[in-house]
This record gives sequence, structure tokens and C-alpha cells, in this order.
Amino acid sequence: MNITKNTTDNLNAVLTVTVDKADYQEKVVNVLNQYKKTASIKGFRKGQVPMSFVKKQYEQAVILDTVNEILQKSVSDYINTEKLSILGNPVPVIKENIDWNADQLNFDFELGLAPEFDVDLSKVEVDSYKVQVADEEVQKYVDNFAGRFGSLKSLAEVEAEAILKVDAQVEGQEAKPTFIRLEELKDTAAFIGKKVGDVIEVNANTIFDTAEEAAQQLNTEVSEEGVNVTYTIKEINKAEKAEVNQELFDKVYGEGTVDSEEAFRNKIKAESENMYNKEADKQIINEVVSKLLDTVSFELPTAFLTKWLLTSNENVTSEEQAKEELVKMDKGLRYQLIEAKIAETNNVEVNAEEVKEAAFTAIKDQLKMYGQSSIPEETLQQIAMSALQNQEEYNRLSYQVFTDKMLAVFKENVKLNEKEVTFDEFVDLITEKNKELAEA
Repeated sequence: MNITKNTTDNLNAVLTVTVDKADYQEKVVNVLNQYKKTASIKGFRKGQVPMSFVKKQYEQAVILDTVNEILQKSVSDYINTEKLSILGNPVPVIKENIDWNADQLNFDFELGLAPEFDVDLSKVEVDSYKVQVADEEVQKYVDNFAGRFGSLKSLAEVEAEAILKVDAQVEGQEAKPTFIRLEELKDTAAFIGKKVGDVIEVNANTIFDTAEEAAQQLNTEVSEEGVNVTYTIKEINKAEKAEVNQELFDKVYGEGTVDSEEAFRNKIKAESENMYNKEADKQIINEVVSKLLDTVSFELPTAFLTKWLLTSNENVTSEEQAKEELVKMDKGLRYQLIEAKIAETNNVEVNAEEVKEAAFTAIKDQLKMYGQSSIPEETLQQIAMSALQNQEEYNRLSYQVFTDKMLAVFKENVKLNEKEVTFDEFVDLITEKNKELAEA
């Protein structure tokens, strides 16, 4: 077997693969011998079919399958060995009237070559934002933690912020237990002052903002006209916030991690600023990507890519449709190439250990959000390894590690104009930029 590459131009090439009969003959014979043992042809006992009959019925199909297998492997190995940077996959040149009995078979494959270009990050200039969290924002977090780790106080009658355990019966259906938070209702008049055992009959439209909200609460279909509901009050409680003291500090961050309200608030401020600044970092990536797409120009092998889409995407059935699809892919494809060039230049790679560490950190942070900050490291590692068994989750974390490394490259090489903003200002900025992106 022999493979030669003929470069048509800077963006296109043709691989010619010459397959000798000796490359596939032995395997074909072995497959036909297996067929002979199992073939069932009328007039012959199983295993006694003459080889001439087996060849007549199966040989050409076996040769075709075997040669195709050889071609796929040899072309893939050649591309990897020669380190060819290609777009899409090789597209076979269709040939008619192939003589499968010939001593040599020749096949051509068209290649779309990745363009050559340079990326100079030092010429890119973007804004970066450092989010400052105000005391008012910290207080919201303190109140949230105090509420989350608070307790329920039993009430004699329903008050404005009561939490009710009720049996809810919708017309013609069996009563179902559920909970109602009065602060989430549109109108609470029917409930205020009621006691355990009292029955309230209302139309869902009078207490819920939308039919969808009512349907979710009642676990049944609700029309726009609403539905009549009978509530029987079983319990009346009110959430009492936990005191802001050492007990709360320990529940939120683990025993002894912080030892004063000032340290508690400082830690909340630092963590929330870190979280918001991670969002600001995503904006750096978006800005850099946008600038690179505007400033780094190169040609693509559009004719090849059109042909590749026609042969590889079953939903693309015409050249016109392939061209339209290519327009949609253009920015994404260009940035993939730019990203790959930057990664290659800066030796950005991701290994399995880094993905494992990312999974461990993500799970640890997620559990901390729910107040579970004292889980043994061994247990966290087991949860992380279990999560990584899911290939989609592994790929997601792998790309996240890659993105973090690319961000570090951007921060080191791009000119950043740092601006301090409040959280509200940052939200407004991101909202506006997302709007501009959607309109682009």
C-alpha cells in the first residue's frame, strides 16, 4: 500500500491511496472461509457449500468492506503521522466501474487544509471589570444565610409571612398535601387570621400570578380561567431567622473557620466578589474572541467544506443548503482555528489529573452552597470520580479547564483596561453587551 499527497493549493490537497491485492487478500480469504462454514445455500448441507459458490455470492462485498476498513485506518494514520491540520473529514472521490479483481486499487480523498495565519494577542485591547460588592449586597447574603439556617415557629393563626401546611383539593380530585408561603401569593386576604382546621375555598386565579404557577403548586392542569381549590389548614408556621452568631458562622463555613461577625461579613464579601469576578473573566473571553474574529483574517476552503457538509450531514441535501449552513458555522469555525493556534503557541494542554481536580473542586463548592462544608475529602473524591464516569461531564470539565488556561493566556498577553464597578453596574453592562451580541 502506498499513500501520496498532492497539494492543490494552500487550502486543498488530494490523498491518493494505492491498495495492493496482497494488502487485503489474506483477510478476505479468512472471512470467506468463515462464511463457508456457516453459509446456508439451497442444495448443500451447512458447511459443505463449495468455495466457488461462496465467492460468487460474498467475495465482492467482503473485498469492499475489507478495503474500506484499510482505507479508513491508513488515511487516518497518515494524517496523524504527517501532522496534517485539516478541516472536517477527508471526502472520498467517487469512482465508477472499479475493477475489484485488479492487482492494484487506487482511491482519492480530498482534504480541506487549515489555513496558515498568526495571532498577535499583544495588539488586542479590551475592558476588564473588577466588581466591588457593597455592604448592602453583603447584608442580603447574611439575611439569606440566617433564613436558610433558621427555624420554624408555630403560630396560632395565619400572619402575613406564614408558611402553611395544607391539604389542597381541586374540583373532583383527591386532596393532596402541600405547602404555601403567603409571601409568594398574589392575594393573601382569604388566609389571614385563619386557624388550624379552617377551610378556605378560592379560585386559583385570585391567589397565583399565572396559571402556570398555580399548576406547579397544585400539581394539576390549570386553565387561564383558573380552577376552584379547597384548602384545609393543617399547620401554621413562621420562619424565624437564625441569630448572626458563631453557631451560624460554623453552619455556613465549617466549625472555627470564622470567629466573628466582621470576619463572617468579610468572607461573604470576598467570596461573592470572587464569584462575580469569575463572571467578569467570562466577559474578558467574550471581548477577546470578538476582537480576534474582527482582526484575524484568513481564507477557508469553502468549496471543500460545502462538499464535506453534503457528504457528512444527512440533513444537508443540496449545495445551496450546504452553503447556508457554512455561513452559520463561519464564526464558530474561525474561532476554533484561532483558539487552536493560540493553544499551540502557548502550549495549552489539559490532562486527566487536571480534569479530576476540577471535578473535585466543583463538587466541593456546590456542596458548600448547601451548608455541607465538612464532608471528608475521601468522600468528595469518590463523588468526583463517579461524576467523571459520565463522558459528557468529563468533556464539559475538560473544556472548562482548557478555557481557564486560555483566560490566563489572555490576561498575560492582552492589554486590559481595568474598571471598578458595582454589582448593579456590572449587571447592566453584561445585559447591554448580551443585547448587542444577540442583535449582531
